[in-house]
Amino acid sequence: MSINKKLLNRLAVALIIISLLASLYVDFYRVEAEERNKTVEILVNYDELLALSMAHQVPLETLAAQFKEAGATGVLMKERTVKDLDRMGRAVLFTGGQLAFQQEINKDLFPGFKPVKEHSYLFIKDKAAYESVYKQLGVKITMVTTAKDDEGYLLSLPLSPKELENLGVGFIKEDILALEKGGLKVAPQIRDWVKPTNQSIDVVVDSLKEIPGLALVAFNDRTIPGRGDKEFARYLARKLGELNVPVGIFEFFPQQGLEQLAALMNKKAVRIHAISENEMGKYTEDQAVDRFNLAVTERNIRVLFVRFFGLEQPGTALNNAVNYVERVKNNLVNEGFQVGQASQLAGVPYSGVIILAAGLGVIGGLILGANYLFGTTWGSLLGILALFGWAGILFLAPNLARKAMALAAVVLFPVLGTISVIREERRSLSQAVPALLKMSAISLIGAVIMTGLLSDKSFMLKLDQFVGVKLAHIAPLLIIPVYFLFRDTDPVKKAKELLDFPILLKHALAGVLLLAGLVVYIIRTGNDGTALVSSWEAMLRDMLDRVLWVRPRTKEFLLGHPAMLALLYYGYDLRKIMLLILGIIGQVSLVNTYAHIHTPLMISLIRSFHGLWLGIVIGIIIIVLVNYSLKWYGRRMTCE
Repeated sequence: MSINKKLLNRLAVALIIISLLASLYVDFYRVEAEERNKTVEILVNYDELLALSMAHQVPLETLAAQFKEAGATGVLMKERTVKDLDRMGRAVLFTGGQLAFQQEINKDLFPGFKPVKEHSYLFIKDKAAYESVYKQLGVKITMVTTAKDDEGYLLSLPLSPKELENLGVGFIKEDILALEKGGLKVAPQIRDWVKPTNQSIDVVVDSLKEIPGLALVAFNDRTIPGRGDKEFARYLARKLGELNVPVGIFEFFPQQGLEQLAALMNKKAVRIHAISENEMGKYTEDQAVDRFNLAVTERNIRVLFVRFFGLEQPGTALNNAVNYVERVKNNLVNEGFQVGQASQLAGVPYSGVIILAAGLGVIGGLILGANYLFGTTWGSLLGILALFGWAGILFLAPNLARKAMALAAVVLFPVLGTISVIREERRSLSQAVPALLKMSAISLIGAVIMTGLLSDKSFMLKLDQFVGVKLAHIAPLLIIPVYFLFRDTDPVKKAKELLDFPILLKHALAGVLLLAGLVVYIIRTGNDGTALVSSWEAMLRDMLDRVLWVRPRTKEFLLGHPAMLALLYYGYDLRKIMLLILGIIGQVSLVNTYAHIHTPLMISLIRSFHGLWLGIVIGIIIIVLVNYSLKWYGRRMTCE
């Protein structure tokens, strides 16, 4: 029986080794792709450039050249609307009643034309502008009619001004040419419209083909044209592919349908980071520069959309804006990046065989755990079932299978690492530190397998994401304490003892505190967790960013690793259950750091390294202080 158990363990270890080799093969090419992806684009705001041009009476071309020299590479240009044309004096928008009133005053204004009260009317003097706007609106609105007189052109639109408010009419060609002459590329931001058709897409894309120096194509609204319609999405992807530029994906601004579109464009996409208008008032220039730096270095952002500070003070606004852009550029250059046309991630080699092999490690880990807890029969049976199940699900639903196995990896290996290393006997510090490193190495097997399963462009560009983040953080916190509570005893008897245990007020209060701590912990695992970061922790994070370049996770180096080191040093018993829970948090956080596939792999490795060595140092200091305090207390009690 012991030979069979050893053979089964060896088979499990062999599966883990195969998995690690496959995963490390993928990770090698991922790191290579990330290291080559070093060019960042800096886009400035078209509307802000216009405001500066008017305030300082400087031609747009001259202004573009100034910002180009400072480091900007292009301009993010929102598609103009009917309302924009009216505001800019390029057209006049009338309601039906307003046009009828104007006709009463001026009998020569489109004589014989009778306006409809419920319609809107757009008057344009310039022929080229009229033709451009008509071409756009004619395919986005049904029943658009026109009229002409000596003064100009009239578009009859069967919509109210409110309904026209956000409808795109294209871009100002003169401004595009001025920007191009000044050396800046254009990144158009397309507006959504109701019931898009293939014909309307043809017109929109044809207008984009006329833009010289096109940088990328982005969308303006929470939804993109035709979202939810797969056939239309394929057509849109095919037409946009003719432009030979990437589609832009705004970080923290989800746009329904965009992930599907980018996937259909063979993942030809770049991620854009911007500080929103609502956030600008909360930042100084220094903080904004730091934020852009983190976005590029830690989240693979390759396009920065830079809004200006201080536009309400026209006298100094231009110089301040130019200097600000230059600071953003210089900061990137100092970090080893280049400023220019945004580079795109190279593909990472993938195949069904590699994914199948990468997933074998989880099956190996499952066999080890089952063999240890339940014996060879259950270990063998679960291993066979898991192997066939993995192959079957991978064949039927490969994406779901990858995500499920990645989740299993980040839950299973921290559990195996913790229960295999913790013991009741006390260790010396020279034994406890290697034990923590061994535990962390076992946990990190799960991280390596996860990255091997998920490291492709879909996840690196956040077109797809690791699922089960909350579960990955909670499950080990439940599984490991339950294991230590029920090991070496009859589970039924132990459960009865726990249920019969009298609950005192102190136990109830401890339970409430534990539950509150768990809630905070769960909230902080997501992006919304920043709302719970205290001012002192924010200052600590900022200091660590500056000193260490890559900041370790607070819950690792301040809580998890010191607690686990103390537990390994003093030995486990039921009284140290809270220390165990804190220690588990460190191991879980260590592994889940790698679930952020959009973060460069080397950044995650450096973060883990800093978390471990800092946690060990803090843990040793705490142990020394506790030992000294206990000795001092013991001597004092003896003297008394």
